[in-house]
Amino acid sequence: MKARATRVVGLGLTVVFLVLAFQRVDLRAFVDELKNVNYIWIVPSALCTLLGYVLRTLRWRAILSGAARAPVGTLFAVLIMGFATNNLLPGRLGELWRAYLLGRKRNVRKSLALASVVVERVFDGLTLLALLWLVSLRIQLPEIGRNIEVLAAAVFLGATLALVVLLWKPSLAQVPIHWIVSHVHSGLAEWSVERFDTFVDGLRPLRRPEILVAAAALSVGVWLMEGSSYVLLSRGLNLNLPPNLELPGLGLALVTINLGIMVPSGPGYVGTLEFFGTAALGVVGANPQAALALVVVSHVVQYTVVTGLGLLFFAHEHLRPRDLQPALAKQASS
Repeated sequence: MKARATRVVGLGLTVVFLVLAFQRVDLRAFVDELKNVNYIWIVPSALCTLLGYVLRTLRWRAILSGAARAPVGTLFAVLIMGFATNNLLPGRLGELWRAYLLGRKRNVRKSLALASVVVERVFDGLTLLALLWLVSLRIQLPEIGRNIEVLAAAVFLGATLALVVLLWKPSLAQVPIHWIVSHVHSGLAEWSVERFDTFVDGLRPLRRPEILVAAAALSVGVWLMEGSSYVLLSRGLNLNLPPNLELPGLGLALVTINLGIMVPSGPGYVGTLEFFGTAALGVVGANPQAALALVVVSHVVQYTVVTGLGLLFFAHEHLRPRDLQPALAKQASS
C-alpha cells in the first residue's frame, strides 16, 4: 500500500511539474527547436556525464576504507546501478541499493555503506552551494532564488556541522543516545543504536585530512563535468543569451536542477528536472523554447547513459532494480 501511494504521489508531481514547464513555452516553437538542435554535441556532452560518474566512483573509493574499499570497476558498477534505480523507481531507492550491493560484494554492513553515501551527499551540497554563491555574484537572483539559497545553506551547513560532531566528538551524540536506549529496553532501540554506531564508525576515514581534501577536490571535478555537459550541449542550440550571462545562467540551471530534484517526484525526475531547469534559465532571459529543448535533451542523454549502463550491470549480476525490497527485507531479518 505504501509503495503504491509513493508511486501515485510521484506520478502526480511529475504531471504537475511537466504542466508547469510546458505552459511557459509555445509548443510548436519548442518542436522546431528540437528539430534544429545540432545533435553532434550529444557525444562530448555524454562523455562528460560519464566522466562525472567515474569521478564520483573515485570519490566514493576515497571515502571508503578497509574491508569496504573495493576496486574502481566494482564500485563504478554499484554506483551506476544505484543511480539507474533512481531513474527507474520512485523514492530514491538507489541509495539503499548501493549500500546493499556493496555489502553483498564486500561483506560490508549496510549502515557503514550508507554512511559513505551520506558523506557524498554533503560534499555535493557544499559544492553546489559554493557554485550558487559564485553565480549570485554575476546574476541578481529573484527573491525565491535567494530563499532557496538560504534554505539549502541551512540544510547542508547543518548536515556539515552534524558530520563534524560525529567525526571529531562522536561522544556528544553517542553518549545521550546510549543513555536513552539503556532506559528504553526495546529491541528496536538497541538495533537502531547499533546501526548508528556502525554509521559513526563508517565516518572514521574522514578524520584523515588527506581523505577530506581528496573528496572535496573530486566533488569539484564531479560538478565541473556535470556543468560541462550542459555547456557543451548548449553549443548545439541558441539560448539567445548575452555572452556574459551564458555560463552563469547554465551554472544557475545546474544548481537549481540538482536542488530541485530533492523534491519528491516520480522515477527519473521527469517533470521536476524540466521545471527547475527552465525556471533557472528564465531568470537570465533565455529563449523559453530553447531552454526547454536544452533541458529535455540533456535529461534524455543523462537518463540513457546511466540507465543503459545500469541495466547492463544489473543483467551481469542477475538482478533487477525491483528486487530491492525483498533483498533488503532478507538482509534486515538476518
